Amino acid sequence: IANQAYAARLRRPVSSNVRHPKSMPLELRPFYKYASPDAALAMLTNGTARYSTPLVFNDPFDIQAGLHFDFDVRELHGAVVDRIGELASAKAAPTVDHADSWGQLILEARRHFPTHGFNRAKWIEFTQPAFDDLIDVIQETQMKYQQHWREVQLPAMRVFCVSEDRDNLLMWAHYAKDHTGAVFELWSLPDEDNPLSVAVPVKYSDKPIPFYTKEEWVNDMVGVRKLDFRSMYRQYACTKSSHWSYEREWRVWYPFSKTDTYDYSPIRQSELKAVYLGCQAKESFRHNVRTLLRERYPDARLFAAHKSKTKYALEYTDA
Repeated sequence: IANQAYAARLRRPVSSNVRHPKSMPLELRPFYKYASPDAALAMLTNGTARYSTPLVFNDPFDIQAGLHFDFDVRELHGAVVDRIGELASAKAAPTVDHADSWGQLILEARRHFPTHGFNRAKWIEFTQPAFDDLIDVIQETQMKYQQHWREVQLPAMRVFCVSEDRDNLLMWAHYAKDHTGAVFELWSLPDEDNPLSVAVPVKYSDKPIPFYTKEEWVNDMVGVRKLDFRSMYRQYACTKSSHWSYEREWRVWYPFSKTDTYDYSPIRQSELKAVYLGCQAKESFRHNVRTLLRERYPDARLFAAHKSKTKYALEYTDA
């Protein structure tokens, strides 16, 4: 009965577990957006920042890899039985959901433990058929989540990426078109509740995040701690390969856009504090940026980057 109830819970519609991310506002602080010459002029001309679907990212693994099992799902049977044994014999009463079938099973095992103990081999034997069916349900659930993420979440998600670092030479080369573009200094404004005030840092990992760990599955199945689907989606949206850790990236992201590929969010006057021109920016680009700043963002400062003569670094002067 417990397995049947658990299987029914897993078979709920995938989309019912997806929620808009909630974040606490950040403190007042700067972020940096690297841009090619064309992108920089578009941002200033339109006064907007572009939010993109991950499907157009330059990293095909970004929010597009993972949700796998990092263990053999057949190990769950023995792990769950062992967890029940631990809870049945624990000195302190475990915190379980009394309304959950598994919770009731654990409480029953605790009541019998003083007189009957816990026969692991017997538990394995009489739960084997039910677990064989349950493993199929868990694998089916994983495939549905992967499909939902690929076909629904990715096309509808929008992400705006910024960095903590203004001076990264690799990012100047990659995202500011070989130092010919610019970097925008954009601030989080908690008092104004601008999008950057709810930016979240990217976490860098050597491996994509799994579709929950074995421990998380075991705790969910025995009713000790439910799987946190909202947390999984937030982690998945903000985890990248450790190869990209030099970017020191933060993100503003949200699901459920109804547009194709891109959304555009206004850049407020108070949000844009400065623009930094690349050390190889053409004079025509410098002139256009200077003109647009005077017209659209007169309070923003303009700086020009120069190659240091003594180290691999940039230095800045007023432009």
